[in-house]
Amino acid sequence: MIQKTYDDMWAVFCSKLEKGQCEMDLNIGNKDDTRRGVTALAYLESNNKSVVNEIEHFLKQVQQIEPEQYYHPTNELHLTILSIITCIAGFKLTDINTTEYVKVFNQVFNGIDSIEIEFKGITASSSCVVIQGFPVDSSLNILRDRLRKNFKASGLRSSIDSRYKITTAHVSVIRFYTPIKDIDNVKVLFQKYRNYNFGTVKLTKIEFVFNNWYQNLSITEKIANYSIQERVRAYK
Repeated sequence: MIQKTYDDMWAVFCSKLEKGQCEMDLNIGNKDDTRRGVTALAYLESNNKSVVNEIEHFLKQVQQIEPEQYYHPTNELHLTILSIITCIAGFKLTDINTTEYVKVFNQVFNGIDSIEIEFKGITASSSCVVIQGFPVDSSLNILRDRLRKNFKASGLRSSIDSRYKITTAHVSVIRFYTPIKDIDNVKVLFQKYRNYNFGTVKLTKIEFVFNNWYQNLSITEKIANYSIQERVRAYK
């Protein structure tokens, strides 16, 4: 199922690339972009540095061909567990009672020892390039379903699955900021990495954050974090 989603994305991307129809994200770097949300996520760097190094090597090669695109900094690479409040313009952290949100976040980890993801291959949409992730068991789905159920039952403000129901385990790494100029070399490099094995990450550190659309660390505020087999720690 996940592979079919990635393959469908790839087919659309290849068609858009050939026609020069990739979508530009012109909000990148826009200081007036006030879109903010609340997300449960896991940063790759704090869970497995070697996989991050593999991704960084790939990004440097793409950057040599297409230097004007937006490349997510390696310390910001993350897997979204679930968006609790999808980014909307004007939303502020003071609009919610974070203590109540942490209580719900704290309820979902019982019985989950770790979440293991195999990162193998790349795919792309019309607007970005992602590393394909494949959960090795059902732990990620269990955690997502618990978050959905508990937050919906809590009555707290949320917009879970309002854009789409997340089913994959991808990591966004490149966003298109300008038209792709060297289409031929991009195609060759992307095909080389289409099934490349970046490695496996065992996610044991999950964070609960207030974020902007691009998950920039300069804007992100940590609400709480969870180290599996340790207690949840709230940030004051």
